[in-house]
Amino acid sequence: CVHGALQQLASSPSLFSAAQIFHHPELRLRPRFLNDSLRFYGARPTTLSGNESQDLQRINAWVREASKGLLPTLLPTLPPQPSLLLLSAVHLRAAWRTPLDPEKTTLLPFLRPGHPPREVPTMTSTKYPVASFTDSRLQVQVGRLELSGGLSLVVLLPLGPLRALKTLERALDPPNFLALLRRAAHTPPRATTLALPRMNLDLALDVVALVHDMDFGLFLDAELCGLAEGP
Repeated sequence: CVHGALQQLASSPSLFSAAQIFHHPELRLRPRFLNDSLRFYGARPTTLSGNESQDLQRINAWVREASKGLLPTLLPTLPPQPSLLLLSAVHLRAAWRTPLDPEKTTLLPFLRPGHPPREVPTMTSTKYPVASFTDSRLQVQVGRLELSGGLSLVVLLPLGPLRALKTLERALDPPNFLALLRRAAHTPPRATTLALPRMNLDLALDVVALVHDMDFGLFLDAELCGLAEGP
């Protein structure tokens, strides 16, 4: 059950996850959908007022309260005339299991395909514990760095020229990706020379366009249809 797997992942103390449902007052949601949403995600439906400014404030107040201030806002604007908003927010804050020395952060060139290199703050260590191996078939070096809460950061470094990145991305279908992660999980760490750019990842993703491109049969097969009663 994918919902159970997500529940187990969200139980990590380093990971915050919350979901909520906002809907038009005339939309009648099916009890089964509501029961599953409450059981797996603690999501209770909230009726939209029709006042765009007020509804936007309620949505952002919800995520701010649910995340205890980690996420001050979720949506900058509302879509026009929304009937159903299925919202989820995820926040990861995990410390290194073996802290890196801040004094060893230095500016090093970061390579960007199609652009000149750019110097960025880079964390360095000459003996950092990394579980690493090379996959000769995919032409990639894999490194796993341990984080707190039983989590890990897995880095994939293509071998060869910069254009090898696109080749690797095309080859990372689910079986290949899962095989790399499983091998990384079972590879013991050893002292390694490490240079890792400092990163700040902040992504807001609107999945409406992605859902439109999906095969509708996927939803039927997964019994994810029938969110609401009526046409």
